[in-house]
Amino acid sequence: MPRGAGELEAEILELGTEEGLGKFVIQSRAMRDLYRLAMQVAGSDATILVYGESGTGKELFARLVHQLSGRRAKPFIPVNCGVLKGELFADKFFGHEAGAFTGAQRQRKGSFEMAADGTLFLDEVGEIPPTNQVDFLRVLEEKTFRRLGGERTLPFDARIVAATNRLLHKMVAVGEFRADLYYRLNVIPVTLPPLRERADDIPPLAEYFLAMYRHRYHKPDVRLAPATLATLCKYSWPGNVRELRNLMERLVLLTAENVIEPGHLPLEMRIATGLPAVECGQGVMTLEAAVRQAEVSAIVRAWSEAGGSKARLAEILAVSPRTLRYKLAEYELKLA
Repeated sequence: MPRGAGELEAEILELGTEEGLGKFVIQSRAMRDLYRLAMQVAGSDATILVYGESGTGKELFARLVHQLSGRRAKPFIPVNCGVLKGELFADKFFGHEAGAFTGAQRQRKGSFEMAADGTLFLDEVGEIPPTNQVDFLRVLEEKTFRRLGGERTLPFDARIVAATNRLLHKMVAVGEFRADLYYRLNVIPVTLPPLRERADDIPPLAEYFLAMYRHRYHKPDVRLAPATLATLCKYSWPGNVRELRNLMERLVLLTAENVIEPGHLPLEMRIATGLPAVECGQGVMTLEAAVRQAEVSAIVRAWSEAGGSKARLAEILAVSPRTLRYKLAEYELKLA
């Protein structure tokens, strides 16, 4: 998609993580505003709570703040709060002394200790189990902790950046999340816009991922047709940047030609953006292909009315949840 006169070139910031996941691409006004906000808050120790849909780049924003801060040479420790509960959760964060429990044969440092005076990134912070929230809050307030089974009090000096795709204030209202912990985390709230609301970022992101996978898979001549790029900009991207990245890898791997045309895009994407499901010149569709096209089209259209609920989607389509799961798997439809 061509840029208008005077439009700024996209900036790509290297944040030092795994290839393809450590680049912060800035083109749209929304992302430039976020970059300015990161510069404003980086010098403080205030806790940041990052809101955004899955795949919008919440960890990248946290890494951006870390790189802009005086802690950039210190550790950046990311932790997914949604995978552990109870004692396993406590062990992950607090660590343990040898002999603290069965199987604890030697001392282990937890995330609080490993973060030291760097940055501790709490992904899916809304998933902290209720039984662990009070102990977590105590560490944030007192700035000290002890390993499980330990007697020595250790300092906690890391800066906290938390992230969630849930509405924490609503969780507080129904008693699923402690109000005092919520207010402790929500000092500087930041919302990352979904990709569909910053279409200006789609071309530089697509070209960046395309270049990355061209190099990785030794296909230097692969490129996007202008019509394909235009189609990408029209798509709603329910999986956000992660979905775009995965699509570009798939296209580079599976497209035999050097030019990626709209017809190479997934069927549901072509239907959702108003393209014909079958390219001109392909001849008459088989009955099987016609059924596939009709069913994918019906699912994609009904999803926009289902409000993000697969149960509601099954009701609209008048099928059982089991049948819906089968169809989504059969057609490789990823709804988010």
